[in-house]
Amino acid sequence: MSYVFDLDRLHELSALHGAAYRSATPYPHVVIDGFLRPGSASALSACFPQPEADIGWDYFGAENYEVKMGCAREERFPVALRSALHDMNSGPFVSFLEALTGIDHLLPDPHLVGGGIHLTREGGHLGIHADFNWHERLQAHRRLNLLIYLTPDWSTACGGELELWDRGAKGCERVIEPVFNRAVIFSTRSDSFHGHPNRWKSAAINRQSIALYYYTTTRDAEEMREPHSTLYKGYHVP
Repeated sequence: MSYVFDLDRLHELSALHGAAYRSATPYPHVVIDGFLRPGSASALSACFPQPEADIGWDYFGAENYEVKMGCAREERFPVALRSALHDMNSGPFVSFLEALTGIDHLLPDPHLVGGGIHLTREGGHLGIHADFNWHERLQAHRRLNLLIYLTPDWSTACGGELELWDRGAKGCERVIEPVFNRAVIFSTRSDSFHGHPNRWKSAAINRQSIALYYYTTTRDAEEMREPHSTLYKGYHVP
């Protein structure tokens, strides 16, 4: 059985985008369309659990900070979705991420802490924030985020665009539309601010995404911070 991605294409993408990734502003990142095999992306979208699914959804409802649903209980996921997550936590995929980003010795997170699948309904949003920086169970530093969007009928009327903000959380520097089968990969530090404050506006369809995070046991001294939870602009950040 093949992976949900084309491994040969990933090798090409790492060579094509590596330099641009590392020099991107406001922090290293890349946007790649058609990331998964087309058939795989369609199958994952079709089986993506909906709000009524009995999978043990976590509900986040802190208005102006985070209003969404999420689940990391892979044992309750449809088989195709669980298999896709395993593919993207596999050795060949991690090697692709290392080649693309220049970050060596990456570790996947089999526990999917904070990740797994995310679903946003009408009115949902995610405030501008920097992610938690330390995985207690892995004893490792968070270094990389992978987001894959799986809403096939997204349009600008839906909203929910990802925003990358400057390191001082003062303003947006890039807006990324959650186009179907688009991947966003970016380096995470304590000042990698991002979110989708533009609320999801569709009542007919939901914002569906996979979120996977990768770690290392060490990091550069200038990036070191004491372990912290999510830092929200307007709450932890002035």
